[in-house]
Amino acid sequence: MRLPFDVPFAELSRQRQCRILEAIIFASDAPVTLEQLRAAFGVAPTDENFPQLIRERVADINLELEATDRPYRIVPIAGGWQFATLPEDGALLAEFFQRREQRRFSRAALEVLAIVAYKQPVTKGEVDAIRGVNSSEVIASLLERGLLSIAGRSSGIGKPLLYGTTDEFLRTFGLASLDDLPKPREIDELFRRKAEEFALELEQLPAGGSRRLVELIEQLLARSEDGTGSLDSTSTEATP
Repeated sequence: MRLPFDVPFAELSRQRQCRILEAIIFASDAPVTLEQLRAAFGVAPTDENFPQLIRERVADINLELEATDRPYRIVPIAGGWQFATLPEDGALLAEFFQRREQRRFSRAALEVLAIVAYKQPVTKGEVDAIRGVNSSEVIASLLERGLLSIAGRSSGIGKPLLYGTTDEFLRTFGLASLDDLPKPREIDELFRRKAEEFALELEQLPAGGSRRLVELIEQLLARSEDGTGSLDSTSTEATP
């Protein structure tokens, strides 16, 4: 739908541009894409200056939000822009709302999502081989929730379906694109550092410190879970 402007969006004042853009993104329950803004503002696809103009206005809005110490910013998510609470305030909101709005995932669901995210497009057989169990029900659940989609068929025997992640996956885990996923080497480095920290703490254990050993193991597991980004196992209480 094209919005009724008296003059082209690019000719409006910077303040008016920011006000319009902020209102649209604030009112939207999904990331607002550049294509949607083009259509709304009647901007031709050949206008190469429009993307930069939108990025500048988003930056202007965020600078004002920062200057007034607001608890949220406009962030790039799933190929568009959306308001998001700052991380330091997110924990308070989660506690206040008792995580009623937070999606929960079983460990099986997280495993499948991780495999598909890093190896897509991928067949169910490949997912099963990596996990060592049948993933039919988990994949079906994730398809129903819109986190996975069918990405075609493999050229292999039987031409099995190929699966990939969706924009809803990016939105759920707060990713602008798949490029924001942690690199395997980054994950390896994370666990290497934690293993070194754990080994150092073990050297400092007093004789007969078995109870402290158990505490250290529990702390190591907790820190590892907290450090894995959006795909964290602290939200594995529910089934997929």
